[in-house]
Amino acid sequence: MTGSSARSPRGNTGSPTDGRTAWTAPDYWWLSVLGVVALLATAFLWVANRPGRMTNDSAHQLKQVLGRIPLDDWHPAIMTVSWTGLYKLTGEVSSMVLVQIGLTFVAALLLAIYLHDLTRSRLVSSLALAIPLLPFTITFLGVLWKDVQIMIAFFVGTVLILLAERFSTVRYPLLGLSLLFLLYGAMVRKNAFFAILPLVFLLYRAWRNGSPGLRKRLTSNRRRLLGGYTAAAVTFLLLLLGAGSAFNAVFQPKPTGQLSQVFLDDIIFTVPAQDIRAADLPQDLEDKLLHARDVCRSKDVIWDAYWKCYGRGATGKQFEPIAYQPEVRNLWLSDVVTHPVRYAYYRAQTYARFLFVGKSEYAPITAGRHAVPADYHVQPTKADNILSDYVVELGAKTFPWFFRAWTWLAAAVAIILLLPKAKYLRPQIAALGWSAFLYLLGYIPIVPASDFRYSYWPAIACTLAGVLFIADRRLNKKPPEGSPAPAGESGRARGNTLRGHRITERVSEARLKLGQKRVAEQ
Repeated sequence: MTGSSARSPRGNTGSPTDGRTAWTAPDYWWLSVLGVVALLATAFLWVANRPGRMTNDSAHQLKQVLGRIPLDDWHPAIMTVSWTGLYKLTGEVSSMVLVQIGLTFVAALLLAIYLHDLTRSRLVSSLALAIPLLPFTITFLGVLWKDVQIMIAFFVGTVLILLAERFSTVRYPLLGLSLLFLLYGAMVRKNAFFAILPLVFLLYRAWRNGSPGLRKRLTSNRRRLLGGYTAAAVTFLLLLLGAGSAFNAVFQPKPTGQLSQVFLDDIIFTVPAQDIRAADLPQDLEDKLLHARDVCRSKDVIWDAYWKCYGRGATGKQFEPIAYQPEVRNLWLSDVVTHPVRYAYYRAQTYARFLFVGKSEYAPITAGRHAVPADYHVQPTKADNILSDYVVELGAKTFPWFFRAWTWLAAAVAIILLLPKAKYLRPQIAALGWSAFLYLLGYIPIVPASDFRYSYWPAIACTLAGVLFIADRRLNKKPPEGSPAPAGESGRARGNTLRGHRITERVSEARLKLGQKRVAEQ
């Protein structure tokens, strides 16, 4: 912590301390060093990943970006439209991956500023830059996946909320920007809604606490407190639905009925053959379902039947809607929903595979190469070799548990259980822990594979929560000027506590001087 105790008048000097302990030259120097590190890391990852690592999924989106096929909603259309906009603006397909990498390190640097202003600890603030540089984080930053974009959107949104709480003069612009990132993340992955609620509650809390009068009115009793959070959730849901409807009306992506993939898995792996035969189905659909059951069993496949057993879309093409979607949905309702025990048994099997079996910890440049046009292949470079060795050899092979979903589920539970230990940053840590926990639970009914990318946001959320725990412990040992009030403690109570500490210190100093004077007289 810096030794300066000078106070910066609010809105008078332009200092970023908002009335807290003023920054000194060493503070600016240290944050400049972190900024250089972030810039170098961005440049390295740009060289290692341009024009962006793509698998079969992102190759399908690339064809839409290039205008070779119509826009559809198999993958999040908002991501495809954003990519298209960047491509038209810059003329470079690689602009999207640069935005991904750049946003991540900008958010990390902003987090470092927050942590340094909060703790005045170089060690704590440097942990912000460590988050995107860890093997299990850096592995996918250059991959064009919706799972990566939801992580970045939630990460940026959370950091902006933290900054809004810390720097009150720019509170509301930061909260508005955070809301946009959270909306984008929710639109990129539909199953993220429950995971985003804790972050929405954190955003609402930061907005509410910006006005002492509003805070007092909305927290005066339990009913108003819960009513405020409920209203925040409902408001966000309405915004999300409105944004989705407006987007579809403007861009009109072709519907593909991707949810049918989930129905197929549940039917093929839970409904007995005799029940399929007994159902009133078109003969072609019955034959395909029975054949898919046999193929999956022969391959020891337990999920993702659309790709591995069923024969893909109506004419066998990739990313094509299946035929007989209404009949498949009706069969799911009549023969899956009505047998909850066998459904639960199947989903327990898939979720256990997801939790404990690691897969696809890294996206090599050869992944999806057959589907990506040759002009957009990632070329072998020394930077790619360094990244591969770091992620795979040091990360996945030496510390494999960091690439397993069970690790982050356990970490999220541990964070929630340890919340009483957090004194100053408990709400922020709680939001991240619950977001990670709910995100992982949300995969129980739909998980299609054991890929690490499905645990990507929980891994970063738990890591960020861990960093905030460390910052909280630092504050607990030596809180600087302007540090947040301990959880559950009002500003007035905290002020009284600090004044009490100062009075005690002054009394002790006076007693010490008096004792020294008496010793000198003797």
